[in-house]
Amino acid sequence: LRYTGIRDRGVSALVKALPHLVELQVLNVSNNNIGDSGIVSLVQTLCQPSSLDTEQNPPGNKRLSTAPHYNTTLQELYIGNNRGVTGAGPGRVAQLIGALPALTWLNMSGDEYSPAHLSDTAAMALAEALPRLPALDQLDLLFISMEPAGFQAVMQAAEEHPTLE
Repeated sequence: LRYTGIRDRGVSALVKALPHLVELQVLNVSNNNIGDSGIVSLVQTLCQPSSLDTEQNPPGNKRLSTAPHYNTTLQELYIGNNRGVTGAGPGRVAQLIGALPALTWLNMSGDEYSPAHLSDTAAMALAEALPRLPALDQLDLLFISMEPAGFQAVMQAAEEHPTLE
């Protein structure tokens, strides 16, 4: 879906289909016109416990495990270079992304014509999420600005990460 011109409205349709794509390994919606709300909606959906949890563990049933089963198949997520993204979208994504443990590649880059800014809080959330992404070996943050403290936290987490180079 890269370079298709998809906007937030198109993402709404995609979000409805995502729960049915149980073996999804790569999702590329980069280089489009998706805004903060579309990116956040997409990642929130990817990070929600599967519908299988509800079927196997109905509310009130204490006998079954309460641990949610997040998406364990998504390996590559490309959400960068979307013209409608500011700092709010990537900031929320940073808070959510740790629920995708199989990720090997994450592209959160800003758009070169309208760079995004990660607040210190968002950058710290990204730094805290990195240890929960044990397979991650590529993190793209081109055209993203950060304050010094947030940048330092992300850099330290990246340096300490076992697979990021």
